[in-house]
Amino acid sequence: MLRDFVYNDGTRAVIDMSALNQVGFDPVRKAWFVDAGCENWTVYRTLLNGFGKTLPAGSCYSVGAGGHITGGGYGLLSRLHGLTVDHLTGVDIVTWDALSRQARLRHVSEASSDGAERDLFWALRGAGCGNFGVIARYWFADLPDAPDHAALLTLAWNWSDLTEDRFAGLLHLYAEIVAAMPESDFSLLKLNHVAAGQIGLIYQSVSPPGTTAADHRLRVAGQARMLRSRLGAIAPTSPLLRPLGGHPGMMTTLPASENENHLTYLEALQTLNGSGPNQFGKYKSAYMKKGFPADQVAAIHHWLQTVPEGVAASDMAQSLLQVDSYGGRINRVSPTATCVPQRSSIMKLQYQTYWNNDSTAGMPLSPADRAQEEAHLGWINRFYAAVYVRTGGTPDPARDPSGTVDGCYFNYPDVELGSHARGDVDHALRLYFLENFRDNPRNLVAIKRHWDPEDYFHHAQSLPVR
Repeated sequence: MLRDFVYNDGTRAVIDMSALNQVGFDPVRKAWFVDAGCENWTVYRTLLNGFGKTLPAGSCYSVGAGGHITGGGYGLLSRLHGLTVDHLTGVDIVTWDALSRQARLRHVSEASSDGAERDLFWALRGAGCGNFGVIARYWFADLPDAPDHAALLTLAWNWSDLTEDRFAGLLHLYAEIVAAMPESDFSLLKLNHVAAGQIGLIYQSVSPPGTTAADHRLRVAGQARMLRSRLGAIAPTSPLLRPLGGHPGMMTTLPASENENHLTYLEALQTLNGSGPNQFGKYKSAYMKKGFPADQVAAIHHWLQTVPEGVAASDMAQSLLQVDSYGGRINRVSPTATCVPQRSSIMKLQYQTYWNNDSTAGMPLSPADRAQEEAHLGWINRFYAAVYVRTGGTPDPARDPSGTVDGCYFNYPDVELGSHARGDVDHALRLYFLENFRDNPRNLVAIKRHWDPEDYFHHAQSLPVR
């Protein structure tokens, strides 16, 4: 769990939401519902098997829907169907009334007669995580049909074959491909640390409604030829040596540069599940509206070959920068329609590092374990700061005259961006929400002040009331 987000030394209780785990269709409301205690996998499987529907949500299927949805929610169908919150039409939430000193369960939506409830619903579409109350259920008046067909392709490159120029060429071309790819396609460029031996690309293509299997296969074959030809011309591809996805599925057994794999949609979900074993980890995020500038490419190349002091090179094999495709339908929504403002970005970046040790849960770390933690955290924080040195060490669009970066993702909370404890939480929240934080007529600070004036719902990066 996340210290000072989910718990801290003063925590007296943690609410277990796992019993609120129903997914279905309500004939009275004529809407689908997802309980906040569900995991993504429960949501996917129930909607698919029971209704032929899906959500454009995340690929890590052990993630709880409660936080994932209200924080924005995106995944491998988001270029085709938008963000999860773009489909949200109602929320059941328990709020705290400071005057009556009572909790109240209320249903809020765009159709609420109370303007304050409409504002709350707007805020819950991207900023609900621990800010306004306890969410119990999400409602969707309509949901996308699940694809009938899916295909996956992987390409891999050995680090030994990648000069710095070739590496730069791949990043530049990848941004071009992402900007032009069909909305039914999604890609993950996994820029693994050199300790992993390879970097790789996972490319998913699903069938739009009404597409036959034959037509889907024909289009996928064309996309695969294009990717192999254009990317392979920059650097030779190689058979995949280890899984690029989190789940040990079909993609681990076939050469990475030879075949696209045709799967059912359920099989594609299973193969690209990003939930790995329980371990320590750190995430950082960034949005990009255009391709990588040369100085960012150089910094990325350098830090993916840097091993922090006191850590064995092999321990960095799980550290990477993952570059997700973005855009598509996401970009056809106004930045003020929900409180998620990044509606012009074409890529979304996930900086990641993971490590394991024998520490006991709930006990202080040993000096060796603490040193290991500090080494990994130091590496990823310095990596991030080096990439964004021109914008003050973070992807701050207010300091970027080139219009390249576009802030950070609230669902990847990063205390290094700012916190209440350090007195600089506004910096973090501006990166997450840009003008929707304080500046726009409808803004999150004003909504927080109305619904939680005593700051009852508080964590390291919760919205301030002033």
